[in-house]
Amino acid sequence: MKQRLLRTLTLLLAVCLLGACLIGCKSLEDADLPENMKHATVEGAYYRLYLPNDWNLLTETGVSGGYASMQNKAVIYVKEYDNPDALTAADFWSAFLVPALLQTFDDGQDVSSLTPMETKLNEHDALAIAYEGTREMVTYQGQDVVCPKGNKIYVLTYCARKDLYEGYLGVFDTVKTNFAFKDTPFEPEEPINTVDPDAEAPEGMQLASNDDVAYRFYVPKSWVLDKNLPTSSAYVSESDRSNVNVTVYMPDEGAFATVDDYFNFCLDELKQAMTIQGEVESEEITIDGRKGKIYRYTANLQGRTYRFAQAIASYRGMIYTVTYTATPDAFGTHYQTYLDILSAFDFRGN
Repeated sequence: MKQRLLRTLTLLLAVCLLGACLIGCKSLEDADLPENMKHATVEGAYYRLYLPNDWNLLTETGVSGGYASMQNKAVIYVKEYDNPDALTAADFWSAFLVPALLQTFDDGQDVSSLTPMETKLNEHDALAIAYEGTREMVTYQGQDVVCPKGNKIYVLTYCARKDLYEGYLGVFDTVKTNFAFKDTPFEPEEPINTVDPDAEAPEGMQLASNDDVAYRFYVPKSWVLDKNLPTSSAYVSESDRSNVNVTVYMPDEGAFATVDDYFNFCLDELKQAMTIQGEVESEEITIDGRKGKIYRYTANLQGRTYRFAQAIASYRGMIYTVTYTATPDAFGTHYQTYLDILSAFDFRGN
């Protein structure tokens, strides 16, 4: 049976737990901000997405969107797709989104049989499709709003654990109401420098991070880049889902005196979702010249056991975590590769 580390586990760690949080940067367009909301739009987007002020943003990872909190796993984001064949919303849903959902969920609704409902997104015709599915005994509910516009298709997505879905549905309705298409690209007041797409990777490695993040993340050329996650992530192969991902966290000033403080904070959150087995091992390391630590531990999630290594270091006020996840049997096989990935990790401007 194929060995695989579930996308849900990676998402739990990468988005909801060690999530890429970035407070909303001030913009020249602040006059357009809806009340009690902030920009959640990536630079260059021809639309504006706004989220509540108390939500955490994913813009540092190159995704327009964010999530409610580390405890409440509800996420809202926008994806933009090229549409050279002028597909309708219904055709795009059937041809692209249905297969993605069927792959994401282990068990759940027959999403191919769902009936889209007509709606509007910023006065443009769109379809809204609500769905439900189960991944490793956790049930999620979601809603996609699919809107063709020009030679693009935009998908506004809301997804949450089933027990949280209704509670945040009003937030999603507000976000949808305030979503706006624009004729000019979004330009934050302090744009993130872009990565040189021709930057030379170390021998035998490939660039696995996008142009919107403040680091270069390299993995072996043989690894598969996981573009379905709003974090920089890659896994060994389709038959071996051992993976490494990068997450970024912006703490409140003075919140964590050391990386130990931050790790223990995250560990307390982890214990709400999984059972930690045995002791946590740690050792000092450097990541691109920044002092940090690697933490190794084993945990059980819903009857399955995984082994983790998390390298944590701070850079310019942000906390970076490079996480390696594997089954206990595979962990040692790729651990040296993980160390090679850490050695190649590069903070831009360092």
